[in-house]
Amino acid sequence: MTVVFSGDKKATELLIRILLNRNDLTVTKSMTQVEKHNLFGRSVKLDVVAEDIFKTEYNIEIQRADEGADPRRIRYHQAMLDSHTLKSNQKFKDLPNLYIIFILEHDMFETGQAVYHVNKTLDIKDEEGNNLPFDDGCNIMYINGDYRGDNSLGKLMHDFSTPNADEMYFDELASKVKFHKQDEQGVQMASKIVEEYGDIRAAEALKQGIQQGEEKKAIEAATNLIKLKVLSAEQIAQAEGLPLEKVLELQKQIMVE
Repeated sequence: MTVVFSGDKKATELLIRILLNRNDLTVTKSMTQVEKHNLFGRSVKLDVVAEDIFKTEYNIEIQRADEGADPRRIRYHQAMLDSHTLKSNQKFKDLPNLYIIFILEHDMFETGQAVYHVNKTLDIKDEEGNNLPFDDGCNIMYINGDYRGDNSLGKLMHDFSTPNADEMYFDELASKVKFHKQDEQGVQMASKIVEEYGDIRAAEALKQGIQQGEEKKAIEAATNLIKLKVLSAEQIAQAEGLPLEKVLELQKQIMVE
């Protein structure tokens, strides 16, 4: 299911809006299978990493086994994301807000809740007897994959569980599933790229521009391929049907970012 969100800001925006129950959120960046390297220890590969217009970061993990959602894993994800975000001359208060969301296949806590929020508090009470919040900017959530309520989240969890695109509620997800599973041209092109260049991430990025052949889609796919640094500008131009000058222009823009 992760591949559905690869480079697709709109699909990722739909996902995050539903998970957070917000309709005012705009995603500006979306990547899948993002590797965070650690020179002194274990590196990690994150399923979905996104950013919104307020620079809030999101890490969404799709897990089948409860063991994959160990709290210490979440702790490590936070550490790796934070360590790769703050520049050497920035202050700690400049760390952006972060959401780490684990979508589980089943109800890990077995209480029937749709969403489990991890609330950090101090052992200090307010006037109403509630513990004061400890706000470090990191929000942790578990999503119950068994949830089937009559709302957007229940429908989303249904879509996550079915392999049949025709049974999905959300067209944005169904169309991507159909493309990746049923579009012969996309599959053949992806297989060719994997075979020739040995990188499945490049294949997934490439497939984004094939289905409709529009220039906008081709530019988005070319941009993703440039960021992956797998193919040369000439190979990207040939694969996406773009002028070489356009690909070189995109390379310059990415270098400035």
